[in-house]
This record gives sequence, C-alpha cells and structure tokens, in this order.
Amino acid sequence: MLDFQAVGKQIHNLRVQNGFSQDGLAEVLYVTRQAVSRWELGQTLPSVDNLAELCRLFRVSFEELLCMGRPTEFAEDDLFRGHSREFVVDGIINGKLNVKLPEVLYQFSPKERLAILKAVKERKIKTDLAELMPLLTQNERIYMGGIIKL
Repeated sequence: MLDFQAVGKQIHNLRVQNGFSQDGLAEVLYVTRQAVSRWELGQTLPSVDNLAELCRLFRVSFEELLCMGRPTEFAEDDLFRGHSREFVVDGIINGKLNVKLPEVLYQFSPKERLAILKAVKERKIKTDLAELMPLLTQNERIYMGGIIKL
C-alpha cells in the first residue's frame, strides 16, 4: 500500500527543487492547481499518466516518486505524523508495522480500533491480551469474546 502523505511530500519537495509553483506544475500537466495541492497534501494520487509525466519532468523513477522501498519511520507518540491513517492501520494489520498495541491503542479511532481488534482476534497480530484488555471499552471486550476479569 502506498503512503499518500509520503508521496505528497515527495511531489512537493521535487516540485520546489525543480523550481515549479503549484500553478506552474498544474499548467504543464493540464490539471488544476487544486489537483496539485491535493496530491501534495496526500489526499489523492496523480493519475498514471501524470505520474509518468512527473517522473519525466523531475528525472526520477516511479519507485522514487512513490517512495517505494524507502524505510518508513514512525513516531510512537504520534503514529500518524507524516503518514495517512489508512497506511498506518494497514501496516499494523498486515504485520509490516510492529508496535506495542497497548501503548498506542489510544491513538486510533473507534473504527480503526475495531479493525485492529479483528486482526488480533484472528491472530494476525500478536499482543499481550492481559495488557490490552483493560484498555478496551466494554463493547470492545465483548467483541473480543466476553469481558475478561483481570
């Protein structure tokens, strides 16, 4: 999965390094300045055609533009700093991001917590349930198989 925010930051940095304003880059690519802004904010990605043109314009590979193969760094006190929420949650669920779940669970929305707890319940994620259970809401405890007295 691509980290839209990291890609957006990369597009921003390359645009500035190559002396383009958002308006100037938009003009070259036949898109709006708002489209460029959305890319840089990590809200959307350019189309494949625009990605190819950006690579040509900035003289970089797709891999470099899309931040592929680059180690991803996370701040444990703010997992989402510089990363899209979807990227972080997907990384945890798929085992690409190892975190101490009881220490970071508070950072997730109820919907994200449920997705993570589903992965714990399905044994896709290993965690210390004795540490995790006291941090769960009553409904989350019920979802995990009943209220466990600790």
